[in-house]
Amino acid sequence: MRGTYRSIGLMSGTSVDGIDAAVSEHVVDGSGRTSTRLLAAIGEPLPPGLRSEIFDLFEDGAGSLDRLALLDVALGEAFAAAAAEAARAAGLRPADVTVIGSHGQTIRHVAGAPGGPRRASLQIGSGAVIAARSGIPVACDFRSGDIAAGGTGAPLVPFFDRVAAAAFEKPVAFQNYGGIGNVCWVPEDGPLVAFDTGPANMIADRLVSEMTGGRLAYDRDGLIGSGGTLRRDLLERWLRHPFLSKEPPKSSGREEFGSAFYASELRPLLDGAPAGRERDSLCADLVRTAEAYAAESTAKAYRELLPAMPARVVVSGGGARNPVIMSALRDALPGCLVGDADEAGLSVDYKEAMAFGLFGLLRWLGLPNTEPEATGASRAVSAGALYLP
Repeated sequence: MRGTYRSIGLMSGTSVDGIDAAVSEHVVDGSGRTSTRLLAAIGEPLPPGLRSEIFDLFEDGAGSLDRLALLDVALGEAFAAAAAEAARAAGLRPADVTVIGSHGQTIRHVAGAPGGPRRASLQIGSGAVIAARSGIPVACDFRSGDIAAGGTGAPLVPFFDRVAAAAFEKPVAFQNYGGIGNVCWVPEDGPLVAFDTGPANMIADRLVSEMTGGRLAYDRDGLIGSGGTLRRDLLERWLRHPFLSKEPPKSSGREEFGSAFYASELRPLLDGAPAGRERDSLCADLVRTAEAYAAESTAKAYRELLPAMPARVVVSGGGARNPVIMSALRDALPGCLVGDADEAGLSVDYKEAMAFGLFGLLRWLGLPNTEPEATGASRAVSAGALYLP
């Protein structure tokens, strides 16, 4: 078990904006403690048509089971191609890589209470296909192991955050902004606290796509949001969303902040606006408000649900690239040092992919790779299904 290993971590998040692939080197000591460093990473866009197929499945339409089965294989091919490209970027052959850890693409996440009857999570992107195409063992389907142990299956990355926290003043908060926001708070001593804070980019992404007729998938550099006006009335109503007041452990997804939220909170406003400049202006206002919502819901979670405010907040994910969100977060958290993961020596874009590479290695070694304090599980497990090439 003791030794130096290399892994490839694969990740596609709730924004469905592509596949992140991170090649990492891990040093495991005799007690199972690990350290991780990034060797190379790439971001691969999804092949044409696959992104729209995934969003069709989110809506659970007719023929969805057939599409689900076929998409599982097609995404497996795409993940395998991304892994091969990442290995080339690191100058590695398949024989140099111990394991691939693939999160896959979440299609459904039912986040009931820990130990309750309604807990399930489904990720697709066939591990068998990835293993066959890459020639490397693959660990995948990590969430189901935690669910079987009584957890909610999310968030999983806090296990990685605890490893990374050794380099920071405590308490430190690792905040990720993908489609959904999540935090992991690590103190100097005692249990960590981790949960989903609410929506991050999901709402703004949908608005930008609608505003541009699908030409843009997200608010690059916050250009649209920075041109809009904050709708304080909407923000205050959205901050009363029941999810935000739930006690952790808790996780969220499109079920709370996807189509249903869009239909109730945004569609009536957009339908009432005439096409043209007035509608575009309204969209910009809504994007600005959605980006403020990401930051304000985070600050609300810190104030109400964390044992103490963090000394430092390390932000990763696409939202860390959005200056509107980052500025709003700094304003909402006076007294906290807020910076991005690149500045902190991690990776804004590939931190989660690095985490799943580590999880894959630990599964291969038979070591625990889940954090019960984050998910409410009864115990830590070595989660993941293994596929051999």
